[in-house]
Amino acid sequence: MTERQLPGDSGNGEAPAPPPSLAKRAVKAATRQIAGFTSGVLVAVTAPAVAGVMQGWREPAPEIGIDLPEDRSPVKATPCVTVSGHGVPRPGTRLVVAVQQFYPENGLITFNPNVRVVGEEWQAAVPLTGPVDGWFRIRAVLVEGELAGYLGSVGGDAGASRWVSPSMPPGTAIAESVDVQRGPGQISC
Repeated sequence: MTERQLPGDSGNGEAPAPPPSLAKRAVKAATRQIAGFTSGVLVAVTAPAVAGVMQGWREPAPEIGIDLPEDRSPVKATPCVTVSGHGVPRPGTRLVVAVQQFYPENGLITFNPNVRVVGEEWQAAVPLTGPVDGWFRIRAVLVEGELAGYLGSVGGDAGASRWVSPSMPPGTAIAESVDVQRGPGQISC
């Protein structure tokens, strides 16, 4: 007659290990759940940052600033406002002035890449296309150089290099923003 071997018995005469208690199994399962949750949170937190880096996302550029017009100035801006500021775009980027009407209604964003940079100062003339007394947000934006050139070539109006979009292009960084109210007059820029 042969002895019957129990599951988990090595056959060397030692008694098999008792099954883990219910509490130990619960702790082990909970540990696996927590580890899985922690991994998921880690992926959820780091994935957007990694995706942003891979898409060329940039931190806002503090070295670029708008000096004029002043934010929320009591003086209304001319319909063709001169925007001036300081700072030099990073290599591979292009400084563009973006204008968007936000009151009485939200409008499309007009991008004006014709920015004259002299030393550490820059200047651009941009139209405030919209109603008198309307409010406009003017932004100094850094756009990838090749992308700015492409968008200007396909989205230009009447031979100019301006382009219009409902949103910011991918990989842009808004350096600074000011809000102005449009005064009366004709747009001549």
